[in-house]
Amino acid sequence: MTDAANTPERVVYEAGAGRKTLLSLAFLVLLPFYASLPAMLVMRLMHGLWFDTIGLIIFSLAFTALMALLAVQLYHSLRSSVVLGDTSVKLTLPQGSGATPMLRFVSREIPYDQIQAVETRSVLFGRTLAPVLLRATRLVTKDGQHVRLGNVNEDNIDQALPFPEIGAKIAARAGVGVVDGGVVRRSIEKRVLGLIGRKTPPEASPPLTEAEIAELNSRHSRAIRYLAAGMAALVVVGIAVDVLTAPRTSFATAGASAPAGKR
Repeated sequence: MTDAANTPERVVYEAGAGRKTLLSLAFLVLLPFYASLPAMLVMRLMHGLWFDTIGLIIFSLAFTALMALLAVQLYHSLRSSVVLGDTSVKLTLPQGSGATPMLRFVSREIPYDQIQAVETRSVLFGRTLAPVLLRATRLVTKDGQHVRLGNVNEDNIDQALPFPEIGAKIAARAGVGVVDGGVVRRSIEKRVLGLIGRKTPPEASPPLTEAEIAELNSRHSRAIRYLAAGMAALVVVGIAVDVLTAPRTSFATAGASAPAGKR
């Protein structure tokens, strides 16, 4: 009885059936429209509608980005899971160094007695365009490996996979502490042509001051406003192009072409 009472409860973290269903339906509903875009582009080009094709190309690029994002979110919701068992934790999570890892998943089962620590820190992503601070959580095993749990926006934590909470529960079951690494900036070392390079590991990344954090939050807000203004401008330009390029049929022409009995 005592052992049964002290046995920790099995906890499963994964996306709910509602989210999986909605994402699947959204993807399947939009897929036929997306699949028809190449044929629409070809038909317009074959009929010499070059000016109209520019707007359709822009729309196709935006639609492609939307479908890619939707596909990644659907794939993540179907595969991502964390199972806290009696003696081990079973992970099926995307791995990578970016803010939003894509399609490379790793499935592992790690015994609690092999976990040395749980690390968490706020990491700056997107320094140039739209900087954002995300809370990153990972496991450190006794053989020196780092197993990434995931990143969350602390102002909008995903309740299906709340990684800081998951990390704290794993630490409690493993009998280890949660190490807070503060706020750091991911930097690029060994750049090629000043653009491409290898990111420094989080533990080797330089810390951020309070003034830098305030400036980054302000820059992020400005980037979001500029993005919203740009999208609104594209909509206005698209409507204006449709209005200006629409064929103008006067009432006189329409009346002259009407049947004789209706004049």
